[in-house]
Amino acid sequence: MEIDFYNWMLVFMRVGAFLLVLPFFSMTNFPATMRVALSALTALLLAPTLPPFHVDKLPFFSLFGAMVQEASIGLLLGFVARMVFYAVDLAGNVIASELGLNMGAIMDPMTGMSSQVPGTILFFLAAVVMLTMDLHHWILIGFQRTYSVLPIGGAHLNGELFNVVLNQISNIFVVALQISAPVLAVSFVVTVVFGVLSRAVPQMNVFILSFSFRIVAGLVVFGFTLQLTAQHVINFLNRLPDDLLNLGQLMGTR
Repeated sequence: MEIDFYNWMLVFMRVGAFLLVLPFFSMTNFPATMRVALSALTALLLAPTLPPFHVDKLPFFSLFGAMVQEASIGLLLGFVARMVFYAVDLAGNVIASELGLNMGAIMDPMTGMSSQVPGTILFFLAAVVMLTMDLHHWILIGFQRTYSVLPIGGAHLNGELFNVVLNQISNIFVVALQISAPVLAVSFVVTVVFGVLSRAVPQMNVFILSFSFRIVAGLVVFGFTLQLTAQHVINFLNRLPDDLLNLGQLMGTR
């Protein structure tokens, strides 16, 4: 099977940038040499299936621009594929802020940065759901399908692409609100109840007692809604291959 070197190199740039942002492969404890090897192997499998990219008459700077373009495409696709993890991390921060757990930050082994405990729990939940249901395979298949609508060197920017990416980013806040809504509702109810108690029993130290009840009630609801959170993650990941293909179609049209 004959492999064109320039095809392989340009596919390698897109795949490498995609894996650089994709969860698990972008972890600080994931070896960079392993990520490069996986990118090279994937490019080796994809390049022979693509039409050759003719660079005989292209100057050096045009070839360099094509490499930058392919890397930018991979980064954009990887960013969209990672959005569900941004959503669960944001939901975890909202829950931690509402329950007063901001001081309980721990070191996240995925990123090497401090993270709130609920956010870390939700991140690992999303990771387990993605792996156990083989949804990461569908993400890679969706990435491979983008070459059918977005060939090498065929990307173009347009207003519709900007609107779609902006809509994807706004979905982060929608999903985060949906995940954290039960805890927010319980926290609101606890606040209202203790507000009424402060009027009925002025001698009660409502300010101190409300913290304990809010944390306990919030953690109980948080535990009971983990299955609902997993369903949100599944729904998001199931749409992801089509979202990647849609982005490829938008970049492939003028």
